[in-house]
Amino acid sequence: MGYASFTNWRRLDGDPDVIWHAFTHPVETGLYEEHKTETVLGPDFAMAAGHGWDSKHGEECDFDVVRWTITRHVPNEVFEFSGKQRGIRQNVVLTMEAADGGHIVTETIHFRPALAGRPGAQLLSWLLLATGLLAKVGNDHGENLDLLEQHVAAM
Repeated sequence: MGYASFTNWRRLDGDPDVIWHAFTHPVETGLYEEHKTETVLGPDFAMAAGHGWDSKHGEECDFDVVRWTITRHVPNEVFEFSGKQRGIRQNVVLTMEAADGGHIVTETIHFRPALAGRPGAQLLSWLLLATGLLAKVGNDHGENLDLLEQHVAAM
């Protein structure tokens, strides 16, 4: 994908509605993701474009609060959302398609510079982005999808 993005995918078996909910809903993903955050949904939250949620990070991320905004949602097909943290905008695209009696889920994350966070942190983030290290460090090589697969199997 390049120096500013990465893509991972996994084939999962099971009910597509269960897989989709576990793969995309901010509260559900928080149950299995390795990097723990507190997910805060507003009272009118809906899985629809224009809605969003806050992810409150811990000490390892200087207690950052990232506001995620849904930009597109087609149930069981595509979920796109965007947020800014430490001078970087992350555009996330999650997709699901039927394949071989199961479903292929794909996550793609694109990084680009943004004005967000403390000025010093922006410079470091921009340097990591410019050198291609941000995508290398940010890419978990599908570990999150492994955790998703285990989560879905346990449901």
